[in-house]
Amino acid sequence: MKREGLKQVREHWYAAYFAGDVEHLAQVQAYNFIVTTERGIQSKRSQLGALSSAKQKGSWFPQGGQKNDTELSIQESDRNTVITGQGYTLSGSSQGPVVAFAETWEWDGTAWRVVSLSYSAARS
Repeated sequence: MKREGLKQVREHWYAAYFAGDVEHLAQVQAYNFIVTTERGIQSKRSQLGALSSAKQKGSWFPQGGQKNDTELSIQESDRNTVITGQGYTLSGSSQGPVVAFAETWEWDGTAWRVVSLSYSAARS
């Protein structure tokens, strides 16, 4: 049951990301949330600030966006759940590159919180 709940929370989190819904992202992301990419590490505050600014300028996924997982694996432990896989984004009719990703989620007793996201170009 918790796994299905996590999948739903995860889908809503990604939908909020593409919609630029900073308030929803702030609720789902843990206070110490970080994003790690080939360009470096970004804190929750930095990520939400950049997203908010891009949305105000009209440059945040102006044609909408969505993610598509091509591979997905869920590993559960007592403390957290790690979701790994590969996928790509769609914005309008444009498909982004395939990326490999890893997300760490924690159940705090009442809700799922994402603690970290890392992604980079997928290796062929």
